[in-house]
Order: sequence, then C-alpha cells, then structure tokens
Amino acid sequence: MADHSSLPLARKRVVITRAESQSAALAQILRAQGAEIISLPLIQIAPPQDFAPLDSALRALAGFDWLIFTSQNAVTATADRLVALGVHPVKKVDTLRVAAVGRATAHAAEAAGFSVDYAGKGGTAADLVEELVNELRDKRIFLPRGDRGNAAVVAQLHARGANVTEVVVYRTLVLDSVAADKKDAVGRADAILFFSPSAVNAFRDLVEIGVISSLREAVAVGAIGPVTFSALREAGIHCTFQAQEPSVQEIVDALAAHFEKTKVSSVSGVTSR
Repeated sequence: MADHSSLPLARKRVVITRAESQSAALAQILRAQGAEIISLPLIQIAPPQDFAPLDSALRALAGFDWLIFTSQNAVTATADRLVALGVHPVKKVDTLRVAAVGRATAHAAEAAGFSVDYAGKGGTAADLVEELVNELRDKRIFLPRGDRGNAAVVAQLHARGANVTEVVVYRTLVLDSVAADKKDAVGRADAILFFSPSAVNAFRDLVEIGVISSLREAVAVGAIGPVTFSALREAGIHCTFQAQEPSVQEIVDALAAHFEKTKVSSVSGVTSR
C-alpha cells in the first residue's frame, strides 16, 4: 500500500459539492494523494423542459458563425442532444467556429467531438466576449446555456453587435435536503470545494435553515473559477484559495498548495488560513 503520509493532502477530509457523476476523476486523484472524500452534492443538472428550441438550433448549425460554450455542462448537454438527433458532428460544419470560456471547457468540447477555435484566457464568459469582440460583430452566435446564467453575457453580446440565439440546454436544480449521513460533513471537513454560484447559494440556504452545519473557522474554502469566487464573497463566505480553471489537476494543485502553505506557516509559528 502506498504511503501518503508526507503528502500535503494526506488525511485531509475534502467536501466536494458537485454531483458524484461529475467528480469521479477529481475524487480519484485526491484519494491517490491520501485525501478522504466527502461527497455533498448541492445541485442537480437536469435537461430542459422543452427540447424544441435546442433541436431547432442544432438542425440549423450551418447558419451560425460561432458556437460559444460558457460551461462544461453546456458542452455535455449540446453534445448529448446532437447524438440523440443524429445530427452531424459540429466539426464537419466548416462555416462554424467554436469558442470555449477556458481551457477545461475547451478540452471537454474537444473530447465531445467539437473542433475548438478559441479558448478564453480571462476565466469568465464576459472576458471571452471581450477577447473575441472584433470577431463577433454582425455575426450569428449560438449560445447554449443553463437556465440560471448568461443573461448579462447575452446583453454584452448584443451590445457588441452580435446576433445572438440563446437556448436553455440544461437546468440547475437546487437541492433542499441532504442525506442524513452527510449533515455533519462540513463539521468534519478540512476543506470544501465549490464549483458554481448555484452551489454556493444552496449551501448558504441549507446552513440558514439548519439542514447542514456552518463552516468552522479552520475549514479551507475553495472556489473553482472567478465567478464562483465572487459568489462566495457575495454570500459572506471567506474564500481561502481559488483554482482559475475547473480542470482536475488545477483543483488538486490549488488545494495541495494551500495545505502546504498552511503546514509551512504552522512550523514557522505564523497563523495562516
């Protein structure tokens, strides 16, 4: 059996607030680093209530100039529906260019069969639009999105002269309860990872109604991406560290770096959170 005792994440209890189906690779690597994983999904991704708008857009992909992905969930929902419809892969639509909000979303899109022309560098959908501003004016944009996001980005695209077709391709359902054996998960944790503003808000609401315990001062709070970081700040939750991209390796590296820093500070007698 491998000895993990000297690793920064050894024996650290890490709460993942994402659905287990979306966190398998992350959980596997964290366990390989000696961490104990506590799964505490706070939201659920569901299909749209009506597929008709999405189906119409997918059947008319050749009429768009850009397909913009602002999340990995949007990639998955779009790719799955293409398969269900039997529509040709997007990479065969020569006139269509594909953009992704960041490297992790671009990798997910490539893995799903899309040919990505541009991956954003700033980390947010707003940054992506500004980076492509000279390419989007007077262009026809297909924006598959979740039901809780992208309203500001749609307005931004219109302001930059783009012709936008936005379609809800998935819904984010906020859970109002957790399994009985998970209610004290936060109280036992060394770190908790948030992947979306919806999960942050769900956590805050569950704490307020007493379904789960509030954060201890010593718990490290990790935000995956700048948008989630902002949501934590707005919810009054101190964010200890941030991974700019939702890639597995970046999340693991950010978490390990935090505990390594904490270990060094502890040895030197300097308090660090």
